[in-house]
Amino acid sequence: RSELKTGGHRYIYMRCRGALCALAIVAALGGADASQAARDQKWLGKLSTKARNLRSALETAPRRDLSEHEAALSEEEVELLKEEAEEEIIMLKWATVIGIAALGATFILGFLAESIHLHWLPEAAIGVLVGMFASGLALVAHSDGLLEKEKFDFEFFMIWLLPPIIFEAGFNMNVQAFIANLCPTAFFAFIGTFASTFVVGGLVWWFGQMGLCYPLGMLAALTFGSLISATDPVTVLAVFQALGVKIDLFSMVFGESVLNDAVAIVLSRTLLSFNNPENPVDAEHILGAGKLFLVIFIGSLLIGAVGGILSSLTFKLLDLRHHDEMLYMEAALSFVFPWCAYFVAEASELSGIVSIMSCGMVMATYTRPNFSPRAVRLTARAYKVVALIAETFVFVYLG
Repeated sequence: RSELKTGGHRYIYMRCRGALCALAIVAALGGADASQAARDQKWLGKLSTKARNLRSALETAPRRDLSEHEAALSEEEVELLKEEAEEEIIMLKWATVIGIAALGATFILGFLAESIHLHWLPEAAIGVLVGMFASGLALVAHSDGLLEKEKFDFEFFMIWLLPPIIFEAGFNMNVQAFIANLCPTAFFAFIGTFASTFVVGGLVWWFGQMGLCYPLGMLAALTFGSLISATDPVTVLAVFQALGVKIDLFSMVFGESVLNDAVAIVLSRTLLSFNNPENPVDAEHILGAGKLFLVIFIGSLLIGAVGGILSSLTFKLLDLRHHDEMLYMEAALSFVFPWCAYFVAEASELSGIVSIMSCGMVMATYTRPNFSPRAVRLTARAYKVVALIAETFVFVYLG
């Protein structure tokens, strides 16, 4: 039983397929009567359907070489495999239900906290607490399968949660105010993030040497410093909007929050390139790391800019703004270009986050004028809703 669990879904499918072949051969050679053969055929059809339904989960499961004697299973073993596969699917569905319910609870509790002016407890903190509560219930219930499905998945975070947040920030940014304050914004985003990385990383390493925290190596401490330096001033910006602060201050804080996410991600990737015995920390490799940082950042910016320009040309040539009946198709088409830019950058081993941010800013400047007035409002609100859901779920997911 433990061996079957270790094999994963691909193992389940291969064993089921082998059982189908073995049972078919036995039925053919055993001279079963017509009624028995009909029952076997019906049962085999059901099992074959179950096996086909597992295909979607097989691509990420490890491959295993099976010998001929492993392929033949008894009916009880096949039933056991079916039960385990169904149990895993059920756990995935329950984990999805809990995640969605936790998301809704975060929105409700955040609204109530805002209504009673509980400003010291932002919605992000509420999301983390709700996520901790949900996982705590699974822990108390001793549901190992549910806890496994609720674990943080970095790929899910990078592909489905982070891109809509970054794109919406670039797409709904006040680009004119951002460009007017580009120098101080870039100073805080680049120099400030670099300084924060080495200050935080150095302190974490020093405290570890003193025995005050877990002793990380210098590279690990700097990587931690680069990631923790990516601030997310969502609550600060909400307060700024409520107070009606000057657009210059708002654009600097907002622009820096968008840029430093991208800078921190690229910087952490650059630091991790030293996690290789063949890359010692010396002047040559530090210079190479600096070049790698520039290549990743500039290359990603160019890919995003190209995606934004292509979207502008497409909407200008199609002239959809004069076709009111194509409103929803117009908004849906705008989704294509930023996500293509994101995955092109990722496939090129660059930064998809920088690319989709750049694409959003270019689309806000050059594509939006080619939208109809209704499409301008629809896209701004639609991307805002998607980003709000993703951003809130990030904190629930972390919890």
